[in-house]
Amino acid sequence: MDHCTRNLLGLTDENLFFEEEWLETIEEEGFRTNLIHAKLSYIPSHCRKCGIKNEGQIIKNGSHKTKVQLLPYRDIKTELRLVRTRFYCKECQSTFNAQTNLVDENCYLSKELKVQIALELAKNTTRKEIADRYFVSDVTVLRVLHTCLKTYHPRFDTLPSVLCFDEFKSMKSCSGKMSFVFMNGQTQQLIGVLENRRLAFLKPYFLKFTRKARANVKYVVMDMNAPYFELVKAVFPNAKIVTDRFHIVQQITRALNQLRIKTMNSFQKTEPTKYRRLKRFWKLLLKHAYDLDSSNYQYDRSFRRPMTQKAIVDELLSYDEQLTRAYETCQLLVYLNQSVKYTFLSLVLVY
Repeated sequence: MDHCTRNLLGLTDENLFFEEEWLETIEEEGFRTNLIHAKLSYIPSHCRKCGIKNEGQIIKNGSHKTKVQLLPYRDIKTELRLVRTRFYCKECQSTFNAQTNLVDENCYLSKELKVQIALELAKNTTRKEIADRYFVSDVTVLRVLHTCLKTYHPRFDTLPSVLCFDEFKSMKSCSGKMSFVFMNGQTQQLIGVLENRRLAFLKPYFLKFTRKARANVKYVVMDMNAPYFELVKAVFPNAKIVTDRFHIVQQITRALNQLRIKTMNSFQKTEPTKYRRLKRFWKLLLKHAYDLDSSNYQYDRSFRRPMTQKAIVDELLSYDEQLTRAYETCQLLVYLNQSVKYTFLSLVLVY
């Protein structure tokens, strides 16, 4: 194998010796596989077991065949079939095999392949896709991920001036029902994902950051989760809380739905017909008023007459004055959010 081919395949170890017919292509486990045959041999400088300097005490003692999986070449699985020289130390009477910088000891994946898998894990892709792309198992990809996590040391000396908080439903193995994610609000770069969103978990974590880093945070963008307010006040001394319009509208809609449930339950025993109607048509109450159909009549068995969506909502609102006022307020705020955003924010801040 010439020098250029060695560089192309990443086989630059000078102790590798290749046969004249070094390439073989076979079908293995359903995949077309390139096999590269080579021998690894050198004169060791010392014994890897006892450490004694080699002054003739270490001799060759047969060989040992191993497999090293390399990066795929032209989307074809590629393996190095390596014959390693075995050495015998006369001093400690032990044997050891020749080693190469292409692969870690007792590992069959080349270092380049593991690095490439780790780089793929940083992208928006699944473990299965990575496993299929590099002809490894899903468990192997997971093992590489765990190895990366052991060597990862997060920095606690810097934070951006704008932080964004949110939570999401992750895996059952997490300690909390919801996991926590935070990112740089200016660059949209993900900073960290934590397995629990509870205050008792988040506060000790953010206190690991230096006071200078926490003082650098000027704004925290988040939803209306009460523990987050307490977290910001306790951890970020100079930060102002910013609640985006989406979460404000979400909270308004949630409050209206809670009032609907309260009103509905008040009719459960006394007026079951109203109870069933409020329970069945809850989506219409949460729908934007200008999206309600007011022209198409359809027969509804609960009213026993043809009704439009708007007529159904009007009927439901007639059951309770407080529900009516809440509905009208909610619709006004939603309308202002859609059309006059400055007025909407002014009203919310005043409120």
